[in-house]
Amino acid sequence: MFQGELMAGKRLQPDFGGAAYVWCGAILFFQLLVVVSYYGSRRLSRASARSGNWVVRVLSLTSLLTLLPSLPHARWLPSELQPLATLLPFAGAGLALFCVTPLLHDRQSDPADYAIYAWSNGGALAGLIVYPLVVEPLAGLALQNRIWAGGVLLIGILGMKNSAPPKTGPLATGLGRTRWQWWVLPAISSALLLATTNQLSYEASPGPLAWALPLALFLGGYAWAFSNNRRKSIGLIATIGLVALISTHFMIAPRSLLLAGLLLIGGGAAMLVCHAWLAASKDANNHGFYSASAIGGVAGSACMILLVPHIAGRPVEFPILVIGTLSIAGFLWGNRLIRPILATVAVVAAGTALAAENSGRSREIAHARTLYGCLRVTKSPDGDLYKLLNNATVHGAEDRRHPANGLTYYGPDSGIAVLFREKEAATNALNVGVIGLGTGTINHLLRPQDSITYYEINPKVEELARKYFTYLNPQTRVLIGDGRKLLEYQTAQNFDVLAVDAFSGDAIPAHLLTREAGMIYRRHLKAGGVLVIHITNAHVDLLPVVNGLALALGMRIEVHKTDTTTWVLLKPGPSAVQGKIIRWTDDRNSILPVLKPRASLSFASRPSC
Repeated sequence: MFQGELMAGKRLQPDFGGAAYVWCGAILFFQLLVVVSYYGSRRLSRASARSGNWVVRVLSLTSLLTLLPSLPHARWLPSELQPLATLLPFAGAGLALFCVTPLLHDRQSDPADYAIYAWSNGGALAGLIVYPLVVEPLAGLALQNRIWAGGVLLIGILGMKNSAPPKTGPLATGLGRTRWQWWVLPAISSALLLATTNQLSYEASPGPLAWALPLALFLGGYAWAFSNNRRKSIGLIATIGLVALISTHFMIAPRSLLLAGLLLIGGGAAMLVCHAWLAASKDANNHGFYSASAIGGVAGSACMILLVPHIAGRPVEFPILVIGTLSIAGFLWGNRLIRPILATVAVVAAGTALAAENSGRSREIAHARTLYGCLRVTKSPDGDLYKLLNNATVHGAEDRRHPANGLTYYGPDSGIAVLFREKEAATNALNVGVIGLGTGTINHLLRPQDSITYYEINPKVEELARKYFTYLNPQTRVLIGDGRKLLEYQTAQNFDVLAVDAFSGDAIPAHLLTREAGMIYRRHLKAGGVLVIHITNAHVDLLPVVNGLALALGMRIEVHKTDTTTWVLLKPGPSAVQGKIIRWTDDRNSILPVLKPRASLSFASRPSC
């Protein structure tokens, strides 16, 4: 089921773009399925084994709906809810698989034995590891979907065939009382999962696949905690986590691999103590446990996704959650020796976190938090150099003394600057399109008679670019939304130059480099038009992918590389590429083959703030 979640999320991207709400919607959809399935399993446990098996089989048959060539749309819904409606074909299969765990648990000899819960989380962890390393590189989405749907059918038809009849009694049917821990601790651990992932992006700037590390700790922690009695370990784990959190504030080299490791230890320790505490509270009321913990997990995720970004303008939830969780759990479960040590470490952790939050703000003149990350505008001590950063990635800069000079990726020797000099010599006026706004630095390369249209997914970026930087003028056209989707529904724009500048950050929007995306771009280029792709990135080498795109479009490429930037120009003419070729499509676009050596955990090469 976990691999099905990852596959479903990838199926959404070409239709909805790379916006954060798409992935958040997918997560929320499957968490809601868990809640419904756990409550449904309680009802099935009261029915006969034959009836329960047939319900699972019928639900598993709906996996065939996921084989539809295109998922349904509900454009009449608000955009945030549209992904949930699109994923409805996965609902029946998800309910069939999610309800199996409590049903099998209910048929054990000892209802207080939660080994099957540990195994189910271990299976989810295996799915997380196998999908990017094996499944995605070897099979396209269509083939993945067919194999997955067939597997769901096989489990539904044969998996419960010889199951023993369910036991009866109040505990077996979930009539016992639930405990507060079953609601609160899953909510906290889910919140910690998202907070740890966000903190890695803000401070350590992780590369592709690094988002999976907190999730692996989360799933592995459940498997570890419920496989045995771990309550005696809570005090020691809490102390180690707090020490790791303190150590992050004394790092000499920011955005380093060691910093990422310490953040993972701190956040992972907090999740572990939640899981161990939760395991210590379990009893024979397994259906009550499953239902309450599922609702708690949804509440924690929903709070972090929908509420916290609007309340906290800065990413302060990570230290608050980690210090609070480790301090309380460690003090309650630690022994007499560990408690005074833990209390001292907790006070130091709170003090260092508060000091770190207040430091460095003298250079920051604006900040904004959105679903797409944490935006900051900083200025140099002399007040002349302004920078726009998204998390730890520089998205543009301006020297107020020399505003006409292009900085960061847009200097006079950059590929985009070279192209504009060529184009200006051959035409009276240029019509330019750009996917990715940043600070709008490309404007400094244009003449008064040229026109430009930006496509930017984050509306806050435009607000900061217009308020704190001078590149944009009132006539500059900025369209808000995913660039590919906006272009797909526009009539031909007849661009002389179409620049795709959305790959310098850590999350690669793969749907912008597929063959299908290239066909959309080519439709908007006039005869002789040039497609320009900015592939400067610390973690991935996108040149092989651009080579594949050039071959699919029948264009030749020119690579313009400096010490700090790499631009690739796709021009009309006989296909000619340089080096390795990787063909991305909407069906198949694994990030694994383009990772630079040790890039998935390489942090030190990010631009300095």
